[in-house]
Amino acid sequence: MTPMPYTTARQKVTRCDRIRMAGTRVFAVALVSVFIVACNTSDLLRVRTPNAVSASIYGDPANATLMVNSVIGDFECAFGGYVLAEALATDEMHDATYSNRDWNIDRRDDGVTSGLYGTSACTTITGVYTPLSTARQEADAAIAALKHWTDAQVPNRSTLLAEANLYAGFSYAALGMSMCQAAFDRGPLVGQSGMFGLAESRFSDAITAAQVAGPTNILIAAYAGRARVRLFQHNLTGAIADAQLVPPGFVFNANMDATNARRYNHVFEAIATEGNATVEVSSRALETENGEIDPRSATLKLATPSGDGLQTIYIPAKYYASSLTAGEAIPMPITTYEEAQLIIAEAEGGASAVNIINTLRAAVNLAPYHGATDPTSITSLIASERQRVLFFEGFRAFDIERFALPLVPPIGSPYIQGGVYGATVCFPLPDIERDNNPNIDVSKIISGLQGQVTPP
Repeated sequence: MTPMPYTTARQKVTRCDRIRMAGTRVFAVALVSVFIVACNTSDLLRVRTPNAVSASIYGDPANATLMVNSVIGDFECAFGGYVLAEALATDEMHDATYSNRDWNIDRRDDGVTSGLYGTSACTTITGVYTPLSTARQEADAAIAALKHWTDAQVPNRSTLLAEANLYAGFSYAALGMSMCQAAFDRGPLVGQSGMFGLAESRFSDAITAAQVAGPTNILIAAYAGRARVRLFQHNLTGAIADAQLVPPGFVFNANMDATNARRYNHVFEAIATEGNATVEVSSRALETENGEIDPRSATLKLATPSGDGLQTIYIPAKYYASSLTAGEAIPMPITTYEEAQLIIAEAEGGASAVNIINTLRAAVNLAPYHGATDPTSITSLIASERQRVLFFEGFRAFDIERFALPLVPPIGSPYIQGGVYGATVCFPLPDIERDNNPNIDVSKIISGLQGQVTPP
């Protein structure tokens, strides 16, 4: 049976009303004049909402918990937008709107630095740079404040330090995986290796603090995050050591909430509710080398009408639920045991990689790999397995870049809304940073085109 859509007239009105109520609350808090004349359901993911709390909380130790909760909330919203934008920029997701605002990302336009990935909010399909930079800055400010305060002022200071460092680490890691370059606090350009190094430092500090405070989920997530960025920096021994500390079944999520527009599951909202995106045709039935469709990257065909009226809407099964509120509240994995195992497999290679992959496959009743185990074959196996296991979790773009995978659809092939597909594999420094940061050396800004950018 085809899953139900969530775009009946009654439901659209209800969702518009929810956005209007959010606008009313902003009016009451900010004492500004707000006049809402219409509600276009295609724009619901594009509603701008203020940060949860004022920057003044960073000066009062009584607000320490609120401060870190704000960091977590802003990161989780940013993470949802990041996963969508990365999916759109790769072979995971296709734009299905009538608006051209996101087409340059979906089309991988060469050399575009004015795209909305640089300016959009976390509640959009394309928000990357500003939301993640905001979460990163808030986390670093929280870390500085917590280091200044004492345990007497903040009894749970070690736990809060662990959390702030953890989310700073994931923010820097996501920026490194999506951006060719970035800049922080009006500083100079930082490349992908530099961003991964900053992430590793924050994860290490999270581990130290968590070992004192004892929040096990934070400690394990920090090991998993550090394993990720150590792998990306080619510290294979360190990556293996950290990844081995992640136990079976571990999942660290960005928690979503059906009662808060900032915290809707971004994938469900964009695809199932709005019909503004769909799974790319080439990724709707991903198979192993044995020809088996992989349940870990399964998709579902929906009856939701597409925004452009041209496409059929498919959604990753992992982000589908049979009701609107359940779908909006589906958590989004930030790191998992499966990612940690794939890190070990990639770092060790050979027969070890095959054994790990076959164990993961056995858990979902897939046939084992029986192919060659030379380095080239194992790299191909790892890339393919990551595509399916980590489907719509924010990894595909950087994997395409670092493994130099073929771009799908191919460069130069026609785009459904006009133009042709380009060769972009990472987002170049956006104009908003270049134009407003006097410490940027524009001569050192690099392209995001495949073959012109060297991943770490």
